[in-house]
Amino acid sequence: MITIEDQYFSWMLEKIFEKDTQEIDRRLAVLRELNTVIFEFDINTDENRQKDAQDLRYLFGDECGYSEAEVCRTLDMQAPTLLEVIVALLVRVQESVLYDLDVTITNKDIFLDILKSLNIDHIIGSYNLSGDQATDFYNSIGILYRREYTYYGEGGLFTVNNPKDDMRNTEIWYQFMWYLNEKLGGRYL
Repeated sequence: MITIEDQYFSWMLEKIFEKDTQEIDRRLAVLRELNTVIFEFDINTDENRQKDAQDLRYLFGDECGYSEAEVCRTLDMQAPTLLEVIVALLVRVQESVLYDLDVTITNKDIFLDILKSLNIDHIIGSYNLSGDQATDFYNSIGILYRREYTYYGEGGLFTVNNPKDDMRNTEIWYQFMWYLNEKLGGRYL
């Protein structure tokens, strides 16, 4: 029997990759791990990302026919994961920033850039991470959470060439906007 948690995970993967099952299969081990890592933040305004991730659960419920009580009883029993935060960011930016722009950037494009920025884009596989892959993954997550990434964001969620400030001291939303501004050639933001 497929659980609500399994359906939610699959739903999040569709938000990132749409119907690209090959890419999902290639990245499944990393996606599973990202979905086990609890989101941590140390800049107060990044609490908004946690709230967005919690709201994402209820969007899933609305789209898939689950009541708020069912979502609360199952999905809301633990803190949001890093994967949920990333997917919530993608959904929010599509709805509030990119929805009416004539651009070709997809959630998949952004997500693959996030993996590259985190230095985990080389981890490929459908099964659980082990050995060097697991070490690389958790070292990268440690760099992210300790904010030991570079001024430009390399090692964090978003890398940019010309940040307006040190990425290590900047909330995630602004990091994302600076990334999008560069990605879109400064035409829209």
